[in-house]
Amino acid sequence: MPPISGRIPPFNGDSGVWLRCALHAHTTESDGWLSPSMLRRYHAQAGYDVLAITDHDRFTPEPEGNDQLMLIGGTEISLIAPKSGGPLHLLGLGVGQMPAVTPNKSTLAEAADAVRAAGGASFVAHPVWSGLLTDEVAGIERTDGVEVFNSSCDVEQGRAYGDIHWDLWLSQGLRLGGIAADDLHLPGYEAFRSWTMVFARERSRQAVVDALREGSFYATMGPRFEAIELHEDRLEVRSTPVRSITVYANAPYGARVNAGHHELTFHATRLRTEDGHVPEGIVAGDLLSGAIFPRGNWPLKFVRVVLEDDRGRRAWSNPVYL
Repeated sequence: MPPISGRIPPFNGDSGVWLRCALHAHTTESDGWLSPSMLRRYHAQAGYDVLAITDHDRFTPEPEGNDQLMLIGGTEISLIAPKSGGPLHLLGLGVGQMPAVTPNKSTLAEAADAVRAAGGASFVAHPVWSGLLTDEVAGIERTDGVEVFNSSCDVEQGRAYGDIHWDLWLSQGLRLGGIAADDLHLPGYEAFRSWTMVFARERSRQAVVDALREGSFYATMGPRFEAIELHEDRLEVRSTPVRSITVYANAPYGARVNAGHHELTFHATRLRTEDGHVPEGIVAGDLLSGAIFPRGNWPLKFVRVVLEDDRGRRAWSNPVYL
């Protein structure tokens, strides 16, 4: 649990390393266009620190490479949603072998337990693209989270965002982190549009898995979180320049602040800049770098923060449980 006052993990100054991670990508071993070795080279040249190859219902061995990219092992397990009958896919990240599951027959709980037994962390993939009903995921509490954004689903159908599903599950008391990933199949189409920033105690596979299990990460399409501070009466957010900062909580509670001199804010205020710049001095077009959200007497179960920059790219913090 985060402290009642001060910066919350992973922004509280603990020792460790931030790693840019591609956690959902496919090769020619399943339905991707690139071979495992080319997928590795592709991400290494793009400046990633970590890659999980998540071919469908198989474990693809780590390809050799002449780079600093760390591969952590992975798979995407095919399950069947029990009510809607559609696909229910589970990512197994950081596994050293194929988990002991039966594709399209195992339950979500069984698959999540198998991923954990294989040394990994598990995340429900693209819930909106799959058409998942929020009440047909028995066993989701055994997973580590859900994809809040999937680049491939965005390019393919515009069904990329899992925010609503995520909030409904969080409002039920579930504790789930949110990752973002390309779900890369076709280089040049959905490549390098979203990723997950993991704060690990060190640069190792086990440290990355531990961080994913602990929620020590955030999802992004580009914007960066600098600090989230939780106090008795407010939540403070600092980030790279964005055009809006939104706090989501169990409905109907939340708050938002928008850039621009005449833009309205709801249950929020802009932070002064270091040189004393006051909110009234922000002209239209200026971008925010921070906001304060008074907590008031709201019966909050959790809060999470979403940034959006001037290009429409977003970043999602993990929930802070209250």
